[in-house]
Amino acid sequence: MAKFKKCILPILGSFLFSSCGGSGNSDNGTMPTPTSPPAPTPVATSSLVSFSVADAPVDGVISVNVTFDSITLKSSDDDSGFNVPILDSNDMPTTMTINLMDYQDGESKLVIENTEIDIGDYSSFIINTFGCAQNQNGSTEFCWVEDGDGIKTLKTPSNKLKLGVFSVSSETEQSYIIEFNLRASLTSTANGSSYNLKPHGVRIVNADTTGSLTGTINAALLNPGDESCKEVFLAGEDHGKVVYLYETDLIGENTLADEYDAENAVNAIPENLIAPYASDTITFNIDTETYHYSFSHVEQGSYTIAFSCSAIADDPVKYDSLLIPNPPLQLHEVEVMAGPETLQDFVE
Repeated sequence: MAKFKKCILPILGSFLFSSCGGSGNSDNGTMPTPTSPPAPTPVATSSLVSFSVADAPVDGVISVNVTFDSITLKSSDDDSGFNVPILDSNDMPTTMTINLMDYQDGESKLVIENTEIDIGDYSSFIINTFGCAQNQNGSTEFCWVEDGDGIKTLKTPSNKLKLGVFSVSSETEQSYIIEFNLRASLTSTANGSSYNLKPHGVRIVNADTTGSLTGTINAALLNPGDESCKEVFLAGEDHGKVVYLYETDLIGENTLADEYDAENAVNAIPENLIAPYASDTITFNIDTETYHYSFSHVEQGSYTIAFSCSAIADDPVKYDSLLIPNPPLQLHEVEVMAGPETLQDFVE
């Protein structure tokens, strides 16, 4: 008579195990331990972002003081956007008054630190100022300029500086510099009785991808005998000894322009102009007894740098047709690298 062995199949959860076996081939009743698949790696949706403020020098003023409130970021599908406030030591929203001219030559002032912002592209980056005058007779309590004639009002358009597009990458932490090129963004108005601060000339750069460019100018180039360069160098005066930086290494037949605002210029603008990325009035270094220029927070890349000894009264709004370079051929192609300082001198 044949013998049969019953096999009992216990069900544990969603797994089926069989303990049936032939004689002498037992696994001692040990049951395999079920394993779970590895958890998926979470995908970051935001980054920690910091913002600092810096300045490129301007002629003829002693201080440029601005009270900052917050930053607004808007996306293409969210016109209302959201605010990133300046916080005090208790993480409460506050304002911060800064003399921009205190943060030159690579220095910067941290205003917003490690705030969480969603990764992505934003159609508008807006700096919100606080209490700046809206006309030439407004208050100088929160925003003002000091020049040789005293304290004057400083206006920002509706207390907003709209800078355009901005992107937050997937890097865990990111730092940006908001640099005010005051030679382009600060204009004198009402016959010199007040000033305007405009978004033109203000740019946002990634601190991790910027470098600096500096050098000296041979004294013989300041007054080379040309009638256009007869103005002598006097510190603090508009002597016209200016170095211009252009964001290109392909000059060709194009014209190197002085500072101007294409959106607000009232005079004709030639089609072949290359607008400056930045400009710097030279200074005299007492320690080294040399004439010197400097550009900080420059995005890595290819540039052309040019010197003019006759760039007097370079209006930041209109195109003045100033002669750049002057003397002729005083220009160089340079490559700015992230981090280290790039040196380029102007020699006779």
